[in-house]
Amino acid sequence: MIRFTPRDTDPPEWRVRLEASRISAEQKVKSFEHLGFQADHVVLPPHVSREQFAELLDNYSTDPDTRAIIVQFPPPAALRAHVAHHLDPAKDLDALLKDRSPYPACATAEGIYRVAEPFATDNPRIAVVGSKGFVGQGVMSMLHANGHDPMALDYGDKLEHVRDADIVISVTGNPGILTPDHIQPHHRVVIDSGFVPQADGSVRGDVRPEAYGIPQNLTPVPGGIGPVEMATLMERIIRQEVDPNVTPWKVTAGPYLDRAQFTAATATSAHQRTTMTTPAATPQAIASANWLPGAPNPAAATPPTPTAPPATNPRLPRQHSAPPPQLPPRGSDGPTL
Repeated sequence: MIRFTPRDTDPPEWRVRLEASRISAEQKVKSFEHLGFQADHVVLPPHVSREQFAELLDNYSTDPDTRAIIVQFPPPAALRAHVAHHLDPAKDLDALLKDRSPYPACATAEGIYRVAEPFATDNPRIAVVGSKGFVGQGVMSMLHANGHDPMALDYGDKLEHVRDADIVISVTGNPGILTPDHIQPHHRVVIDSGFVPQADGSVRGDVRPEAYGIPQNLTPVPGGIGPVEMATLMERIIRQEVDPNVTPWKVTAGPYLDRAQFTAATATSAHQRTTMTTPAATPQAIASANWLPGAPNPAAATPPTPTAPPATNPRLPRQHSAPPPQLPPRGSDGPTL
């Protein structure tokens, strides 16, 4: 597990990204060690040279006892090319090498797709916000590979287009970029992959808090996609080293109304308000919780039978001060956490 530390003079945005990288790396180390693997957590200082980074990757790539290598993104721009040139593709557990990796996408992207999949059995409209980024490209690739035609949105595009989607996936890392103007009650699930640490110790996602109660289902931040990423990495290493036939983990979709059901429920509730009859469950009430509480008025189409939500995922560890950056001696295996 290789990650980088910022300089004191680096821009705040870069320091925030590396802080998120630190939290993610520490969670991965804990997860691997929980399964009984030894995890070397190598923390590189901001002044690490190209030669030192390349040698470190070469050492781990050629070491037969090292079974997997993860370079936490984002690495400094000057070092990114060395990941492609010095990382053994067979040990690329997080698909940093893309087409040369044994895996279809990074663990975060695969996890996002697997969360979206049970909500997308009827070929719904899917919007991917941040589609040109590293994770976004992986999500787009997996959606295309499985027969979907997602709406790609990135810098310069009009975010209002997400209103037309049935499923919204946001991977920008831009806190609060999606507001109540974008999130709609007919959205059957909004998957928020944003994870931006704040100065007060909290974490913000791509969706603004005031929009949390609008969609029918929403992944939380933290505790949503982060644990899903860990589950994907753990499954990969177990399949590689322990059991090639391990059963893949799956997500059970929370109850939702498809577009036709939602439209029918909206029309029914509007009619009830007009005739001053006792209202049934309205779409607004349905969207007020992550899990739909029950069926709408019998005049509307019957939604899928509600199922219990999956068990709560473990939260990411609380933030704490990072250890002093240490560069492993040349030729060494690096410090062990």
